[in-house]
Amino acid sequence: MEKRYHYLICSLAILLYACQIQAAIGDSYSEDWQQRRLMHPTPSDLSREQAGHIMIYDGLTDHQVATAMDRYFNRIQSMMFTGIVVTDLDGAPKTDPDTGDFITENDGCD
Repeated sequence: MEKRYHYLICSLAILLYACQIQAAIGDSYSEDWQQRRLMHPTPSDLSREQAGHIMIYDGLTDHQVATAMDRYFNRIQSMMFTGIVVTDLDGAPKTDPDTGDFITENDGCD
């Protein structure tokens, strides 16, 4: 019985550690993955798009979205953007002076 608890505690510790790693990687990994998928899709990604699948991209900047729409106009029907971060003329994200959060475009889903 004691071994079972030991295995359970070890399993929970490993799971907690994995969650902490994911939280540390968090947004930067997500953005990198989305950027790769948007700007450099694999043949498999393109095949899914051609089959009617839509990819939802979240938290990209308005500059990234505009670049993708200019470069890959033929793929627009497979793209959906939410939480688009508004940038200034230098491309830096604008922040709300009260909260410090990034300012995002209204996506009409409220």
